[in-house]
Parts: sequence; C-alpha cells; structure tokens
Amino acid sequence: MIVWKGRRISVDLMEVPGEKAARDFEIVRFGQGVAILPVLDDGRIVLIRQYRPAVESAILEIPAGKIEEGEDILVAAARELREETGITGMTLRVMTSIWTTPGFCDEVIHLVLAKGGRLGKPQPEEDEWIEPPVFYAQDEISELVRSGMIRDSKTLVALGWAGLFQGNR
Repeated sequence: MIVWKGRRISVDLMEVPGEKAARDFEIVRFGQGVAILPVLDDGRIVLIRQYRPAVESAILEIPAGKIEEGEDILVAAARELREETGITGMTLRVMTSIWTTPGFCDEVIHLVLAKGGRLGKPQPEEDEWIEPPVFYAQDEISELVRSGMIRDSKTLVALGWAGLFQGNR
C-alpha cells in the first residue's frame, strides 16, 4: 500500500510474513535509472560534479538519471549524457545492472559504457546543480578512488566493471 507519493519516488508499506509474526517494511519505489561511463577517443574519462541534497555535498560521479516509463535504456543514456555533459554521438553498450540499496529501495541502475562522441554544451534540467564536466586520464582514476574523491556507488561499480581502477588500497 502506498503511504506517500512524491514527484520522483513513492513509499510503500508492505507486510512480509515471518517465522514468528509478520513485519511491516517501508519500501522506497524509484524504478529504473541509467548511469553512463563516458570514455573519449583519447581515453579520458568524463565525470561531473553534482550537488546532492541527500548528502549535502557536490560529489564527483558519472552522469546519471531516471529512465522514463517505457523509455529504452540506451535512449535514456544518450539523453542523460547530452543533458549533463553535452556529449553526443557516443557508442553505447550496457555493461550490467545493479540494485543500489535493496535493503529499502527497488531502484535498478543500468550501467552503460559510452565511447567516442562529440563534445557540446551541457543542458542540465532546471532542478539539477551540475558543474561543467571534468576530464581525467585513466591513470588518475585510481587515485581519485583511493583518496575518497569518488565515493558514489554507481560510479565505483561502473569504473570497476570497466577495469579502470583496482580496488586494493
């Protein structure tokens, strides 16, 4: 049963049977999102710095956004990439899909590798606080991770999946 509905999420209260008694669980309903790891022809990785109110900080991350109802994953990826970085014309491939926080949320993010493309002007949505994209050589990525400059889970998984950093400290 929906107990709260907002613009981007809703919260359900679900009764789950247990061995001794049923328990109520609150579940955040988000749906599907897409996160894109852009790699330019010269090998540089494109990241954005976006203010995230939930953590009260601007974080370094890969471009990402919600998939609209019925929208194709790669169409959503191209749209989000264009809006947040201005990059168009990249070759897109789904790497994997992850549950972000399955303990309380149904969000699935599809991680997409994007290669090539043309640089353009970002066109973020009105409610997004995104700085211009930043470009990093692949050998800089591991240090950004180790130093804690990159802490966003979707970004860490995408970088690791693509083999762009080693998780050892």
